[in-house]
Amino acid sequence: MDLLRGVRPSDDADGERMPRASWLPDPARDVLIGVVTGLLSLLVVLVPTVLGWMLDPRPAASFAEPLGAGASLWLLVQGAHLGSGAMVIAFLPLVLGALAVWGAARGASRALATADVDDAWWADLLPRSVAGVAVRWWIGYAVAVGLASALTLAGSLPLRWPSLAAPLVAVPGLALIVALRRLAREAEIIGPRLEARVLPDVVRRAARPALRGLIVVLGVALSIVLAAIALKWDSVTNLQSEIGGGVLGGVLLVAVQAASLPNLALWVVGLLAGPGFSVVDGAHTSVAGTTSGLMPLVPVFGAMPQPGTYPWPVRLLVLVPVLIGAFIGRRSLTSVARLSSLRTKASVAAVACVLVAGAVGVLDAIGGGSLGAYRLGDIGTPALWTSVVLGAELLVGALAVVAWDAWRLRR
Repeated sequence: MDLLRGVRPSDDADGERMPRASWLPDPARDVLIGVVTGLLSLLVVLVPTVLGWMLDPRPAASFAEPLGAGASLWLLVQGAHLGSGAMVIAFLPLVLGALAVWGAARGASRALATADVDDAWWADLLPRSVAGVAVRWWIGYAVAVGLASALTLAGSLPLRWPSLAAPLVAVPGLALIVALRRLAREAEIIGPRLEARVLPDVVRRAARPALRGLIVVLGVALSIVLAAIALKWDSVTNLQSEIGGGVLGGVLLVAVQAASLPNLALWVVGLLAGPGFSVVDGAHTSVAGTTSGLMPLVPVFGAMPQPGTYPWPVRLLVLVPVLIGAFIGRRSLTSVARLSSLRTKASVAAVACVLVAGAVGVLDAIGGGSLGAYRLGDIGTPALWTSVVLGAELLVGALAVVAWDAWRLRR
């Protein structure tokens, strides 16, 4: 990566900064950094897949099989969908997806490090040099995605080509946003047109309470997931040992399950909000109870509660989102002046609740909800319905706190 950074300043004998010649033209270097960024990320998935196949190879399978499978899994981690016919694999472990964006952002930052931030503006958005480097890096990353897509043809996990928009557009786009934000901290790269686009004041004030509220929502849900795993640790470990797969396979299985904990936390958010979640068709879990069903052989699902109807106090869990909404309302009050109007305070609290509910719905939609066909074709919690119900419950708690605060001021 250091070789690909191109022109880098170096000190001469007098201590002055002098340019060092690049071994590649600038445009080619930017594209190559994009290609290398994608290929390095691909190798992180490809190498363990190939090693696992080498430790337990199939007699009739060729070496192209693990290469194709590894490429398919890499694209899956970036949001692509796999499968053919009725079978659809659309499940993205959110931790792995975040790592993919982070790795791409590191590569984009390497490419942007040599851009001329003092260049003329491009459409009053970014310096021309910065925009050119970003586009060329994006092209290089798309080349790596294209190579991985070609490799999937050799495996048994076919790619659903329309979903290729996620690794081609969403992941590099988010990576460039992160990289440009880092660069903006060191230089003025935001053009007049972008500076003129200012968010409404109510949204800016609601952003911090919404972020804290989202952290609390996911933190509570994740705590419930971890508590369930701890309580049923024997069942989880027994399923892990039954699957086998050797040392490397066991480690990879544990790693994938750990990376999927945020996905499971979103399922629990659906449970707390009311809609509940399903692991397979016919096995639904809500605050009222759990119905039975043939579960997929995934160790973490051993932490699922036993089928049956729950006692009525369990239904009080729906008050948890209301209490979190009260927390968001309290944080919203601190983001505005004490003597602000009731309308301003209620607006900030309401927008914060909407942002939290929307973020939960988006994250759940990104995480996907399919692990196969038929009974595994729709798993998890319904993203839209959960987002709507959660938003309503958060609003109840937040507006109650705002109303209480207004009543106290009038006393």
